[in-house]
Amino acid sequence: MDSLGSRCCLLWGLAGSGKTTLALAWASSRLENYPHGQLFVDMQAYANAPRIEPRDALRTFLAALGVSHADLSDDSSWGNAFRAATAGKKCIVMVDNVSSYDDVKELVPGMGSSLIVTSRRAIPEMIVRHQAQVLKLPLLSSEEGIELLAERVGFVRVGRDNPSAARIVELLEGHPLALAIVAAKLAVHPTWDLQDALTGIQAGATPLRFLDDAELGIEVGRVISWSVEDLDAETKYVLYAAAMLPTTELSSTVLRLILDQDERTCDRTLRTLSLVSLIDEIRLGHYRMHDIIRSYLSETRSQVLSASQQSDIAHRIRTTYLALTFAADRAIDPNRHPIGLGETPERIANEVRFTVPEALAWFSAITPSVLRLMDEASDAHDYEFVTRFAWCVNTYLYWRQDVSKTLAVQERALSAAIAGDSPMEAHCRRGLGRALADAGELASAKEQLMSALEIETARGDTRRAASTHHAMAELSLRSGDYRQALRWGLRAARESRRRNNAVREARGLYDAARALVELGRYSWAEDLGLRSLSMCEDQANAYGRALALRILGTVGVRSGDLEKGCTWLERAWRAEDALGNSRSVRAILHQLEDAYTQAGNTSAIKDVHRALTDLDRFIGADESR
Repeated sequence: MDSLGSRCCLLWGLAGSGKTTLALAWASSRLENYPHGQLFVDMQAYANAPRIEPRDALRTFLAALGVSHADLSDDSSWGNAFRAATAGKKCIVMVDNVSSYDDVKELVPGMGSSLIVTSRRAIPEMIVRHQAQVLKLPLLSSEEGIELLAERVGFVRVGRDNPSAARIVELLEGHPLALAIVAAKLAVHPTWDLQDALTGIQAGATPLRFLDDAELGIEVGRVISWSVEDLDAETKYVLYAAAMLPTTELSSTVLRLILDQDERTCDRTLRTLSLVSLIDEIRLGHYRMHDIIRSYLSETRSQVLSASQQSDIAHRIRTTYLALTFAADRAIDPNRHPIGLGETPERIANEVRFTVPEALAWFSAITPSVLRLMDEASDAHDYEFVTRFAWCVNTYLYWRQDVSKTLAVQERALSAAIAGDSPMEAHCRRGLGRALADAGELASAKEQLMSALEIETARGDTRRAASTHHAMAELSLRSGDYRQALRWGLRAARESRRRNNAVREARGLYDAARALVELGRYSWAEDLGLRSLSMCEDQANAYGRALALRILGTVGVRSGDLEKGCTWLERAWRAEDALGNSRSVRAILHQLEDAYTQAGNTSAIKDVHRALTDLDRFIGADESR
């Protein structure tokens, strides 16, 4: 506004984000720049009051500027008269709380004067017709939110419990109106400390229970409601459906699958919601809904959606998430056994194709919500979703070594299988057994795995029994019982060969080779490793190939053939790096470091140290990648 360019500014953003406060504060600090007049009108587009008509605002402005109604020929000339009265002068005009361009087009002053418009909606016409500068007001950062509380409550009082202040700002996402209400409650309750306010915010199902019980004459929920009630029925339905998603991030691809809409319709609706500040656009096709909006929609959902509609949407969300998670799991490991998803999930899964990076990004996004989805499904007695969803996320969680989350997922899956999905019980017991083994609970792990094997044997399910043999081989390796691990690995390979499953046979040979390395039988271990590698390359099994390369490298190093061992390990490093498996890459690099140290290869050691440094920097910058 201080530049030589546009004298017009549009402030827009979320309800309660501080648009009016900012505009008034800015204008008040520069009154000397506008000696010929300061004009303000609240159009009340989003308010608990009748809207102001543009003509009434114009009449008030003209009267303030000394232009009487008698001087005007007809109503159509009032806008021209206003522009003429302000042209060549230095006036500031603020048109607050606008819903559309029609509210403001007659209130634009003449050349020389300045205009500030605030709205919850983006108004593109202001840019096209008046070269307006546009600022979408963000919510406050953590530091800014703490400062707001301190300025209103007292720096000493906030400083005594800065962690609680930071947590309050985090829970309210830096929403200025919400923070102002918290500050007001603290101000009128001088015996409270910030921990009391924090406890109140966390006590309810949503923060609105605490905020809107303030009896301060303003409620966050009511302020948000004016934006929601301005929507048509179809857009409002999409908004409430989006709020039921397990994450705050919205993808047009995911939402259109849930709502069974065509891509164009869904994109248009999401853009509409973005333009009215109910969601934020992150990038093309991806949006985010603030928690304060989700809280309001959660509180009012039953007033808009019937119980059957809510149940239907929840089922659609689970169906879509199961299908997409299966598609992502298939991208990471194309050789996993298929499971029965049902007609709709199968159709969706066949429509979608993930690359490996896209699959990893999908899992990273849904991981925080995995347990919530499973618990909601259990409450709805949708046991088949729970067991199959656990199956789909297991590869990723095991790969990331998220032991506690894997254990929680598999415990829920087994409970669901026992409650209503008996065909998946053996699989769930095997998954739980592996998770218990990762957690160091070896006795409990063995109990679950043997129960799984007993069920599979009784059913004559040799294919899944081979998977349990593999899990038993892993457990025996952990327990230090290498002869038993060798037996289980060879048994898994034999059963898989009978089923003509080369991928699983290669994995059994890999297990046996690991046991042989520990037993000092390096020649036999190398033979099995080479057979496993050959099978994996024939089947284009990248993950099995990486494992085989690594065991061959280990054989070389342990047998004293450092040159051969390092060659295999370097190939394994490249294979795991191409898969994005940072945990395995780190382990291989440490193996190479030890081997190069034994060989006295200082230049290679420096290369390994650089790779480890780069790996730490990469993971630290964005672990989800």
